[in-house]
Amino acid sequence: MHKKRTRRQQIAIRSFTYGAMTLAAVFGVLLSLAWAMGFRFDFNGGKLTQVALLQFDSFPNGATVKINGETLSSKTTTRENVQSGENTVEITKTGYRSWQKTVTLDPSEVRWLDYIRLIPNSITTDQIKSFSTVSEMLESPNQHWILLRTSDNERTNNAYVLTLADISDPKNVRFSDITISANDITAPTSGQTEKFSIVEWDMGSRYILLKHQVGDTSEYLRIDRENPTMTSNLTKTFGLDISSPHFSGTSGQIFFALTGSDLRKFDASNQTASAPLATGVQSYQLTENNMISFVATETKDGKTTQTVGIYNDGQVKTIKTYDTVATTYAGVTRYRDQDYLAVARGETVAIYPSPLDENHVSGAIYLNSPGGVDWLDFSPSGRFIIAGYQNKLVDFDLDTDDNYSFELGEVNGAPQWVDDTHIVDMSGGTIKLVEFDGANSEDIVSGSGRVTLSGDEKYLFSFDITDKNTMLQRSKLYID
Repeated sequence: MHKKRTRRQQIAIRSFTYGAMTLAAVFGVLLSLAWAMGFRFDFNGGKLTQVALLQFDSFPNGATVKINGETLSSKTTTRENVQSGENTVEITKTGYRSWQKTVTLDPSEVRWLDYIRLIPNSITTDQIKSFSTVSEMLESPNQHWILLRTSDNERTNNAYVLTLADISDPKNVRFSDITISANDITAPTSGQTEKFSIVEWDMGSRYILLKHQVGDTSEYLRIDRENPTMTSNLTKTFGLDISSPHFSGTSGQIFFALTGSDLRKFDASNQTASAPLATGVQSYQLTENNMISFVATETKDGKTTQTVGIYNDGQVKTIKTYDTVATTYAGVTRYRDQDYLAVARGETVAIYPSPLDENHVSGAIYLNSPGGVDWLDFSPSGRFIIAGYQNKLVDFDLDTDDNYSFELGEVNGAPQWVDDTHIVDMSGGTIKLVEFDGANSEDIVSGSGRVTLSGDEKYLFSFDITDKNTMLQRSKLYID
């Protein structure tokens, strides 16, 4: 016969049950948190470990992913938890060259491998247009246009003509002329030489700065791609001897430039120039948000020094002061809403996070560039800070805090970025694409000079020089 439990027994059983449920809930929450933080039990090693997360994307996507020789069931775009430490990743797709990289991951780290560019085993290259010569080319920021300068100084009917290639539809490239009227440029006198050179596009991909040098003097023209007849001679408009102009924004009206060693802001719409924003400026660099880093010289009490400063929102702040024994390079970049100042001098590249903060020096990051530094540059998004001496490069990844050093085949100044993670290497008459860390160097096509990807990134436009002419060519980087 079943014996009825006493009240005390009922309370004890109920308390035990509730307690067990509470413990189970707490344990479940802790287990979920541990799982979310990447903790896993290694049954082979018999211990608790913390994993990292790898996330993959590729161009083209739909590629097979192998991690340490094990094939994932899903294809790019995909993700996978992996053991922290060293992991070797291989990406393959039928018809394309394989991609491989070894990455070292910290516990609970999330690493994006979203820059994987697969190159076809066989690249088809078409010849688009032949020129007797191409002296210079510059692609627009939106990769829809290529501006070509086909001579240094040859005029037609007393006008200078540039060639504009429209590659917005990369399968149907169209060409037009941009004619610079003789009324917009100074004519050389007897015995004087003249030369034109392309300075830059504005960020809106509509306006172009062109330098015209006559004898020992220079003038700058602003060209409207949509209406070349509205070309304006900025030097004549402002009546100032300007140099090193750079567009600000997308209007094509605002630009910064030096007058002597004074840095000023110009507005072409109302033809006004600001008072000097900084003086003694030898070089400067402008960011998209109009923060300007500059290197200036100052002589006081018979001693000359170099200063690195920043102009921001109407204020000038001196960041560092140096002697004049070595050349100093400086530049500012913004990445993920934080500013970074890079200063290259001698064999050292110093990176200062939040340089306008008072404690910027204590958080400095230092890179060593054996042999010195000839140039300092940033990737288009600002993620990578890169500097170099001859063909030796060092760079720093602001996303992962990793730094790299590697060599390119042929370098004459800062290499060109074709996107945010790939740079161009010219070696032995061959155009190569190389990743930001020097890995996965891929031969693309024979050629030289600047190159550009089409807006859809499916084609690479470049030039190849033959015995008789210079050929604009289009290389197909995907398989239908």
